[in-house]
Amino acid sequence: MPVPLGRIATTDDIAEAVAFLASDRARHITLHDLYVDGGATLRA
Repeated sequence: MPVPLGRIATTDDIAEAVAFLASDRARHITLHDLYVDGGATLRA
């Protein structure tokens, strides 16, 4: 099954997500599952 965004996440993609979640910009995000996978876990 292809990844909707057309590529597999890199370590930099993961690091960017972690940096965002650790920043003040994410201060109102709680109890959320964040998938950094290019849409591979989308369900039809």
